[in-house]
Amino acid sequence: MSSQPTKTINTLLLLILDGATLVAAFLLAYALRVRLPFFIQIQPLGEYLTPALVLIVLSMVIFIQQGLYRDVRDLSMLEEYAKIIKALAYAFLLALGLTFFFKFYEKSRVLVLLYWLLAVVLITVARFVYYQTMKQLRARGWNQISVAVVGSEKKIKAVQDLLQKHAQLGYHVAATLVLPKAGPKQLRRLIDQEILARFQRREIEAVIVSDTVKNYQHLLEVNEIFDEYGIPHRHVSEAFDLVGFKASTVEGLEGLINSLAEGQVGGGKKVLKRFFDEVFAILIILLTSPLWVAIMLAIKLDSPGPVFFRQERIGYQGRKFLLYKFRSMFVETPKYAPTPRQQRDPRITRVGKFLRRMSLDELPQVLNVIKGDMSMVGPRPEMAFMLEKYKPIYRYRLLVLPGLTGLWQVSGRSEKPLEENIKYDLYYIKNQSLLLDLVIFLRTIPTVLFGRGAF
Repeated sequence: MSSQPTKTINTLLLLILDGATLVAAFLLAYALRVRLPFFIQIQPLGEYLTPALVLIVLSMVIFIQQGLYRDVRDLSMLEEYAKIIKALAYAFLLALGLTFFFKFYEKSRVLVLLYWLLAVVLITVARFVYYQTMKQLRARGWNQISVAVVGSEKKIKAVQDLLQKHAQLGYHVAATLVLPKAGPKQLRRLIDQEILARFQRREIEAVIVSDTVKNYQHLLEVNEIFDEYGIPHRHVSEAFDLVGFKASTVEGLEGLINSLAEGQVGGGKKVLKRFFDEVFAILIILLTSPLWVAIMLAIKLDSPGPVFFRQERIGYQGRKFLLYKFRSMFVETPKYAPTPRQQRDPRITRVGKFLRRMSLDELPQVLNVIKGDMSMVGPRPEMAFMLEKYKPIYRYRLLVLPGLTGLWQVSGRSEKPLEENIKYDLYYIKNQSLLLDLVIFLRTIPTVLFGRGAF
């Protein structure tokens, strides 16, 4: 039986809970502000009702944008709490911006600060109580999601044991499917019979794909089929990370990797990384906006064709996305031609040579960062045909979001062979942290300014 009505009820309950909590936070903030002896007397409460309503609605809109009303079934809710703080921080900054933009200088900005602090505390507490209540109800069989688990026999058993042990996640395994190493046609036929049919009959609502990165090309085909059919699906690492499970794999490559766990950055750290990605991307757009205009004009004057170049790339867990660049080659050049390895390539325009040397052709990829397709720091995204040439170990690069810059880009970039670049990427995945991201990002600046290794 579908849990869609229950999901709707959950969403409505959360909306009511958040709305009531934000109202309580504002009233409590006003009561505290009135009693503060350090500032001038505040206006009557009635004069703040309209701004307060706008601020509360704005906060809830940002909650929606941050995905805080989706169905979450994690044992650790640290990621959700981090999202709450980030969403309220955005609302706080927007509120201050509106205060200055509309010249509401007579309104108390201290009140806005108090509201934000109390909203963070009260919303976090309210959400904690709600999440704990939901876990208890799910452990008793309420609000269950029927799922199918597909992949290798060993991993299917591991997922089943995990979900049975942690009943509060609320997953009921209604079907399993061991995927053979078959061609795309045979794979599609099997999924049609065993998964799609059950999904259409509403016997299952989602799929957990359970396999290792060693079979990534196989999993890529499976994910594409589920995407095409519109069947919600999660990769095994996402499911196991719900309870802190780490799936380790041992492989060689000159002894670089002894054990590489999936999802090194998770929970609150993952949200914090995403927050910094968004902030840096927005700052880059604001600071370089005049440069964008100059580049676009130069491209249009230099050669006929569009200003932007779009190309399909493979990102996190094999998901496809459109990567944006400033066009640096003539329009008749095939879209998926091999990347030029020398600056005198005749396919590159005059403006394109300068853009490539300064890496300015990649500037529009900050839009991919804002969309969530990429991070500021990570392995470079590859074209689909390149995956076929990957050794199994190379597919570890798909365990994290691709980046605008990365460790090998600031360590020589295109001057180094593929095997050397892979080592840098795998080192980053194994040791990634916000501090390492910051170091790489700062080192990118002189690398770009001096154009080392970029064609």
